[in-house]
Amino acid sequence: MTADTRSTQRTSSGRALTLLDAFAGPRSLLGVSELAARADVPKSTAHRLLATLVESGYVRRVDGRYCLAEHAFALGNTLWACRPGGLRERAVPFMMELSQQTQGTVHLAILDGGGVLYLEKLFVHAATPCPTVVGSRRPAHCTALGKAMLAHSEEAHLARFVSGGLPRFTLHTRVTIDALNRDLDQARQDRVAVESEEYRMGLTCVAAPIVDRETGIAVAALSVSTTPDRVRLRRFGSELVRAADALTKRVPDRAGYVEAGRALR
Repeated sequence: MTADTRSTQRTSSGRALTLLDAFAGPRSLLGVSELAARADVPKSTAHRLLATLVESGYVRRVDGRYCLAEHAFALGNTLWACRPGGLRERAVPFMMELSQQTQGTVHLAILDGGGVLYLEKLFVHAATPCPTVVGSRRPAHCTALGKAMLAHSEEAHLARFVSGGLPRFTLHTRVTIDALNRDLDQARQDRVAVESEEYRMGLTCVAAPIVDRETGIAVAALSVSTTPDRVRLRRFGSELVRAADALTKRVPDRAGYVEAGRALR
């Protein structure tokens, strides 16, 4: 195999991965033109790569458009936190209890790079609608989940995170390092982080970290989302802390989730 051939294969593989990334977003079915534009590849290249992805089971064709297929779902669920006995499986019973107790929307998330990655979401019929999706991401600085984990992260990781800037989403978003640091200090003091309409108006959230017992570093966080109501948030906070503390006692040691979490960052 020549160097030119290897270079071509690497380029083709990279384009295929970029095309898979193009499926990220709220819509499940996308046309080839939109996928090509999102992946920044020629339409003919997108056609060729999609044919390969369809044949391999990662993508399905539906009425001339494309969506991710079951193989992509199955592969994603081999993530360290989603395997049998993993973080998500251990957290679900506590999340069910929180959902019933609070009547809110309960999330489980980890830090992935500079943002929050949702691993699980549970809610009851009466819960306030919350437009989040398992597998989606949100910025960490304007979510209670993100602030709960950043408050218990290594200083070097926090420094790398804030160096990327703090974009504004609403009038309430913390867009300065000083404002964010005040929230993180408060989260360490209260053992919960609070976000009120910082990402989306009409929604507020409280979150508690799940930490490594040895280091105190956050490996994940639980949250409850609802309409703005400080009285309810205080009550939710105490229930979240109890659940997060119970999960902290059940997560694997530093060699498990903390190291895997760092790999994701």
